[in-house]
This record gives sequence, structure tokens and C-alpha cells, in this order.
Amino acid sequence: MSDRTFLQRLLARPSVAEPASSTEYSVDELASAAGTTVRNLRAYQDRGLLPPPEKRGRVGVYNDGHLARLRLIGQLLERGYSIASIRELLDAWQQGQGLAHVLGLEDAIVGAWNRVEPTRLEFDELQALFGEALTDDNLDLAQQLGLVEFAGDHLKVLNPRVFAAGVQLFRAGIPLSELLELFVSIRENLQPVADGIVRMIVQHLVNPLLTASLPHVDELQGLNQQLLQLRPLVEQVVDSELARGLQLSANQELGERVGDLLKGFLKS
Repeated sequence: MSDRTFLQRLLARPSVAEPASSTEYSVDELASAAGTTVRNLRAYQDRGLLPPPEKRGRVGVYNDGHLARLRLIGQLLERGYSIASIRELLDAWQQGQGLAHVLGLEDAIVGAWNRVEPTRLEFDELQALFGEALTDDNLDLAQQLGLVEFAGDHLKVLNPRVFAAGVQLFRAGIPLSELLELFVSIRENLQPVADGIVRMIVQHLVNPLLTASLPHVDELQGLNQQLLQLRPLVEQVVDSELARGLQLSANQELGERVGDLLKGFLKS
């Protein structure tokens, strides 16, 4: 069973419209079946951990989905999760967020990109930076790439570091359209590399903790620290290989250019 299938089964949102064959419970019966108290059950419901029962007149009727959810809550509490962290975990999963986010590992895996604060940029400032190069097509592409977005009467620069690098390259003489095309190429080519790195991490570090249950809080904290230590090493490998590729390309491109100049000089 894959980690996602396992979590889907554990975190599936119970429905109040179960098939007729589903067992039905009163609040007392549900608490007894789950090995908890009615007071706890009410508290979980008040905090949004447990969906409300189906109302039949003045009586609330629970089903097997509620029982599964209660058992999951009990399991997580036994494994060191707080009520607040359980609520965050369930909310994240039901909103369709990924496994890394659900387990609180996203920052360790994704790193600084998600922690960059967007900055405000006025339209006249953007025009002053890029002048006539700021065509509608270039601005549309920048938005599609998630570099900038409209925010009422101004723009948001979503990653100031990338934006600042682009401005410097533009000022150095590289056309804005080519910079944006290069960014598209970088993203397309790096995504398979990132996919492979994350798959490796999940397969060898995360999946072993998901064999039969969600990991204990202490195990998650240890994994988080491990990922934080590994991330700079992965970045070093990627940076080193990029530097190597740049050197090879520069030698080839410049070598060919110098060779052409020398041939022309010898012929003259």
C-alpha cells in the first residue's frame, strides 16, 4: 500500500450519508466503540476534528466513518500529537495538500523558496526597470511563471531574489524575453531532477515510518532535522553540477567563437 493510499484510508472524511449497511451509533454507543468518553467525543466535534452526526429529529446518528475518525484521533494522541496538530494535519489533508505538508516536513524539503516574503512593486517602478522591453506578452509570461502577480493597484514580486537576478541580467544586456524563455527552460529541466530527489527522500526516509501507522511525533522531529541536514548537501551537488555544465558550455561556445576569429584572421 502506498503512503498516499494509507493516509487516504486513515484520513478519509466520514460521510453522514453512509450506505444502509453501515452501522449506526448513538453518541454513547460511538464513544464506547471507540474506547473514549462522550465528553471527549463532544470536544473533538467542537474543535472540528469530528464531523457532526446526521440529524434525525432531535437525535444525532453517527456511522462507521465517525468511528474510524475517532480511532485515528486516539491513535495520534497516543503517538504524541496534540489536538492542535491533529486538527492541522486533518485540515491539510482534506484541503488536498501534499504529504510533506501534512506531516510538517515541507519547509525541510522545499527550503527557502516558500519562506521568501513577496515584495510590493508599483507599475511605474516596473516600467522604469524594463522600459520598452515590458511588453504585454512578457508581463503575461512573468505572471504565468509565478514571478509577479497583480494585486489591485500594484504588483507583488513573489520571489524577490529571482526577480533581482533577472533585473541584473537584463541590465547587463540580456533581452527580457530571452530571460523569461530561459527561466521556462530551467524550470522544465529542473523539475524532473527535483522529482527524483524528493522520491528518493520519501522512499528511503519517509516511507519506512509509514508502514502501519503515522509516525510518532519524536520520529517526525528527527526526520525533520535529518532533512534539514541533508538539504544543503543536495544543493551543493546541484550547484556543483551546474558549475561544471556552465564551464563545459563556456569552453565550447567561446572555443568555437575564438576558433572562428582565428580562422578569419589567418585568411585575411
